[in-house]
Amino acid sequence: MNGARLVRILLLAAVLAGVAYWAFNRQPSKTRGCDSFIPSSAELVAHAGGGTLEATYRNDKPAMDLAVSHGFELIELDFMVRDGRLTIGHNGLPESSLTIPALMRWLDDHPQVRIVTDVKTGNVEGLTMLKQAAGDRLLRFIPQIYGPEEFAPVAALGYPDPILTVYRMKRDTTDWIEVANRLPLRAVTMPYAEREVAKLVRHPVFLHTVNEPIEGFGLYTDCLIPARKAGGKTGERF
Repeated sequence: MNGARLVRILLLAAVLAGVAYWAFNRQPSKTRGCDSFIPSSAELVAHAGGGTLEATYRNDKPAMDLAVSHGFELIELDFMVRDGRLTIGHNGLPESSLTIPALMRWLDDHPQVRIVTDVKTGNVEGLTMLKQAAGDRLLRFIPQIYGPEEFAPVAALGYPDPILTVYRMKRDTTDWIEVANRLPLRAVTMPYAEREVAKLVRHPVFLHTVNEPIEGFGLYTDCLIPARKAGGKTGERF
C-alpha cells in the first residue's frame, strides 16, 4: 500500500469516526430528560407526550401518565404513517411503544385530556387514518395544520378547529398572518424565536418548545407544569 493511499484511508476513517461521534452525542441532547419541573401559569401543552426526568420526545404512556399527574389537559403527540400504518413517534427516533389502540384506551381512562396532533408524514393522510381509529373520540383530538391550504380538508374530516403551526411554512414575509387571521383557528403556534410577530396574529399564540416560564403566550413544553396543579409559585422548581 502506497503512502498516499494510506493517508486517504486514515482520513476517511477519521471522518467516519467523527460522524459516528456526532451522531452518538447528538441524540441525548435532543431527548435528555428534565432536570426539574417548573410551575407556569401559562396555558401549557405537554410536548411529545411530556418530558420526564429520564427523557423527552418519549411519546409514550409513562410520559403521558406523568403529564396527567402534573395537571396537563393538553398533550401533544407525534404521529407518522409507516408502512401503511399510523404509528406514534417522532421522525428520526424509534417508534413508540404506545400503539393507536392503546392510545384510545388511555383516552377512555382520562376523559379530561385532549391530544394535539403533530403528524410528521402526510398530514391529511395521517389525520384520515386517525379519524378511522378514533371513532366517537374524534373531538378528543385537536389537529395541527401546517399551512392554510390544509384547513378545508382537515375541517371536512370533522375535527375541531385546528391549530396552525407555522414551522414548515415559508415565512420570509408576514403575508401568511393575514391569511391565518381570516381562518377560524383555535390558535397559531410558532417558534419561540419568532414571537415578535405574534402581536400581528388575532388568534391565541403558542410558542414551542419553551422550558422556562414566560408570560403572554401559550407554551408547548417539556419541563414546565401547570401551576394550578403544582401548588407552587410560577418559576419555583421541583
